[in-house]
Amino acid sequence: MLSELHGLSDRWFQAWLEKDSATVDRLAADDYIYVAPSGLTLDRQAILAIIRSPSYRLDHGTRSEVVVRAVGHEAAVVRHRYQGAGSFEGTSFMDDQRCVMVWEKHAGQWRLVMEQCSFSSK
Repeated sequence: MLSELHGLSDRWFQAWLEKDSATVDRLAADDYIYVAPSGLTLDRQAILAIIRSPSYRLDHGTRSEVVVRAVGHEAAVVRHRYQGAGSFEGTSFMDDQRCVMVWEKHAGQWRLVMEQCSFSSK
């Protein structure tokens, strides 16, 4: 289970680097929520709109300090540090964040239910 979730979280991350909206669409739960470092909350449709936007791009990104922890048999939490840079709607950004992903197994399939990222204090 833990290695499967590690692989799925890697696939999610790679999908963002490659602008693979089909993978993000497949892995996100219907009620997926992302809480940005600013406190802004984005639902599944808003996230899909971002990755599909021609103005969105990641120039580079890395994940480190990845920890996967089971919460029973049907849920898991993945913690990691994300560092990267890109641009969206003409504005460049650099990220150094600590993130938590909550995964849930439903009908035999793992789906990402929620992500929350906070600025890293290094």
